[in-house]
Amino acid sequence: MPFNRSPMRYGHIVGYTNVVYQENGDRILSVGYDGDVRIWDGVFDDDAATHCVAENVWATLQYDDRLLIANDLNSVQAYKYPELEKDGIEFRFTAFVTSLVRNGQYLAAGSEDGKIKIKPTEEGGVEFDLEELPGPVLSMGLSPKNLLAASCGDGKLRVWDLESKKLLKTVDGLRKAKSFEGNVYFATPSFEPRRGNVLAYPKGNEIVVLNTATWEQQKVLKHTTLSSDFTCGGFSPMGEFFAAGSAKGEVVIWDFKTGVVIKGDEATIDSFPLIGLTWNPKNNGELTICDDQGQLGNASGICIDDDADEGNDLMEMAEREANGAEDDDDEDINDIYSKHVAAQKILADDSDDETSINKFKSQYEIHGDKDKPLGAVSLPGEVDDEDDNDEARSAVSGRYSAKSYPMQKYFQSGSTPDHLEHRYLVYNHVGIVRAHSDEKENAIEVEYHDSSNHHGMHMVNFLNHTMAGLSESVVALACPAGTDSKGSKLVCVNMVAFGNREWSYTMPDTEEIIGVAASDKTVVVVTDANLLRVYTSKGTQREVISIPGPPVSLAAYGDHILIAYHRSAATEDQHLNMMIITCVNYRLRCRDVPIPLSPGSELRWIGYSDKGSPVTYDSEGIMRLYLSSSNLWMPVFDATKSKSVSDSVFIVHVFESIQQVQIIVCRGAKYPLINPRPIPMNATFYVPACEQDTEKGLMEADLLRSMYLKYDDADKVMKETAIKLFAMACRAEVEQRAKDLIETIASSQLIPLACKYARKINRVHLAETLSALHSTFQDQEKLDEQYEMEIARENASMVSELEHINLEAVTKKDNTPKIKPKPLTKRKNPFKKDESVTASPSTPNPLGHLTANAIGFPSPSVSNRSTTPSTPSGVSSTNGHDGDSESAVENSENQPTNGGTSTPSASSGQKFMPWYESKKEQLREENPTVSESELIKIGLRQFKTLNIYLTPPANGEKRKRDEGEPGESGVSKLAKFGFFKK
Repeated sequence: MPFNRSPMRYGHIVGYTNVVYQENGDRILSVGYDGDVRIWDGVFDDDAATHCVAENVWATLQYDDRLLIANDLNSVQAYKYPELEKDGIEFRFTAFVTSLVRNGQYLAAGSEDGKIKIKPTEEGGVEFDLEELPGPVLSMGLSPKNLLAASCGDGKLRVWDLESKKLLKTVDGLRKAKSFEGNVYFATPSFEPRRGNVLAYPKGNEIVVLNTATWEQQKVLKHTTLSSDFTCGGFSPMGEFFAAGSAKGEVVIWDFKTGVVIKGDEATIDSFPLIGLTWNPKNNGELTICDDQGQLGNASGICIDDDADEGNDLMEMAEREANGAEDDDDEDINDIYSKHVAAQKILADDSDDETSINKFKSQYEIHGDKDKPLGAVSLPGEVDDEDDNDEARSAVSGRYSAKSYPMQKYFQSGSTPDHLEHRYLVYNHVGIVRAHSDEKENAIEVEYHDSSNHHGMHMVNFLNHTMAGLSESVVALACPAGTDSKGSKLVCVNMVAFGNREWSYTMPDTEEIIGVAASDKTVVVVTDANLLRVYTSKGTQREVISIPGPPVSLAAYGDHILIAYHRSAATEDQHLNMMIITCVNYRLRCRDVPIPLSPGSELRWIGYSDKGSPVTYDSEGIMRLYLSSSNLWMPVFDATKSKSVSDSVFIVHVFESIQQVQIIVCRGAKYPLINPRPIPMNATFYVPACEQDTEKGLMEADLLRSMYLKYDDADKVMKETAIKLFAMACRAEVEQRAKDLIETIASSQLIPLACKYARKINRVHLAETLSALHSTFQDQEKLDEQYEMEIARENASMVSELEHINLEAVTKKDNTPKIKPKPLTKRKNPFKKDESVTASPSTPNPLGHLTANAIGFPSPSVSNRSTTPSTPSGVSSTNGHDGDSESAVENSENQPTNGGTSTPSASSGQKFMPWYESKKEQLREENPTVSESELIKIGLRQFKTLNIYLTPPANGEKRKRDEGEPGESGVSKLAKFGFFKK
């Protein structure tokens, strides 16, 4: 009879999941990426016992009264089972353990760094290591004959004899994997459990079986309709069956003796790659599976058909041969069913009839017709009415739904996961923001690398901030919405402000902050409503921008913002785009570009270089830099050159000016630890040019970087490298390549150097050919320079005109007459003497003891006239008590009169806006088709032209005396700085 497969259910968070049975088969134990151990009474147990034992758990094994857990501390922790009390540490590695296996005599553990450690189970046994593998250990199997098989990330399967510690067999041709995390093809080796005389392992879309005595291929298990490759597999407890899981979530089970595929529900809707498979030790025909999404499921009822079924099959085949029927899918299903029922009445009893009918119905019944009576068999050709037809059509189409792939979730560049107790909220080139959330404290630390600019801070994390952005001018903190109806909040501390430096904003009730970034000028947050909210670093709220898809990551630099988002649903690859937004004042510009990623990888870091170029880094270790001038991406760094297989790289900053990347190499871990403090290191840019082990390949890579990247002395490096490549081509007698190199670079400065070298080595024809190109390159460079100058001039003029118009609008004077109260004759100063403008004698000069010529003042008559306040033309000054006159007398009390004669100040001239309003109609008649803004520009140019001709000449007073004039005495010079009362 066919086996039944249950739908998948939630077990752990998305990530690697491992599942095993309790030694007696009564319970199921599962571990996941969330660090939890769950004990299930069955796959559909809704109240599984959960124990958090680590940040991440990678493998587990249960035997006797012990439970082994491979945790994120690169060790195998032992627990007492089922109490789960710690019972020592079995192994320690430099990377996390990926696989645990055991038989009666040995316990083996393999890790991400390619090491395998063996410990005998008997007391007093000495632990030993096998040879270090060139890749991570993906899976292992241990036979009753003490043979250990391990599949490695280098695409090979190796078998050792643990008694002699010798390598017996190496099998090639498996899939390669750079790391254990994220891999789904484990090529799980499995020995026949009773005698261990065969070894089976998945290879592509088939199962290869080897004889362990001769190491020859004994058989191959295949499936004719399989749609993907196998990922894992294993023997049943008695070796009767072999089960394997595929990359599309299918489960295939063979009768190992005959190689016949057991019928059953091999696949379910929305299946994901299966990464774990284990049989129940009770040998009851049940196995449990898990996928890379943290889901669990099982298959049950696995057994070989009984003799009655075999006799029925033989009878049916005999009838077909006698009637000349062909074995195809076009035979009438009703006839087959009637024959099947008649045969069951002859060969079996009522119970067998019921079993056979149910078996046949399960083969031909359409899902969704479970409410029909037993006799009403739903056949594909029978349709009772239109409603039944619609249901049948929807049920059939539901079987073939398109497979979905998980889309990458949002992440904060430069941060570590938020489930850690001690984590980095942000780690960049400016400083570090650390969060501590344990039983003792809940605090945030801010530390700057350059403590001379800003001091560090320590604050209590009252709002439970989980995100941060850090720049030299601002610290931005953000928290999600709280359970006490508090909205998601942004809190910023301005490090360069005075007074109250803190400002904050609370998001609307329907939004929650999922990311934040900060630069010297802006603070940006992205919300779960796919909105980008922009603020200035001082706290002014600015734009609210919609994002075309689910956001992935965010970065900021000066006035520039990067936001990566999903442009479409994921397939085997992530399809991401990037919005490059520039915010200058209240003017926005945006460029939308696709993000290239390595096949099957995810985005890991996004940011800017020190020169302002956008940079991305993916999970395969490839860094790419965006060239804005050409709208292209260039790979500039490969992290695999700077780390081992078990290590990961944490990006801190990209220094484009010196061609280096500041990184933290995490040894045997995915993220840097808080303690001990990580030490950043600089890695050099690496452009993946061909043949870089040769001098020519290295120089070509250097030339490529100097032509496109913004770094110091790029022009000098370009010239030196180009001449070296030119000389190398000449020495190799490849003149066409030498000429092509100079023509490709097209620099007039290279021509003289190349010609000089060509003549030196007697390549006269090449030198003459290059000399002819010199004038062409110079003309082209002049045209390019003129074009760039014109563009720069137009941009500058546009900006200056706009700034002038804005300045006029701000500084325009109000011509409305001012109403001032007439001053009273009573003075506020009771000690000041009353003066009459017309009758009182002039105030004696405090410098009267000096001669007029020595002081430099004019004659007394002119001086007396100058002390009288000047009256504007058309205004009478005969009234001694006139308000303006009295005001002039009062305001002139401390006025210096050091000038020779008092001349009225020149008129400042008419302003642009009054002139434009008076000439607007005339300008409109002259230019009827232009817009209002263009009309303002035309008027501004005419106004400037008029000012050139109408501006009065400057004051003719000289700043330097002529040589013939007599020198001024020192007394005269000092006296000009004195003051006297009028």
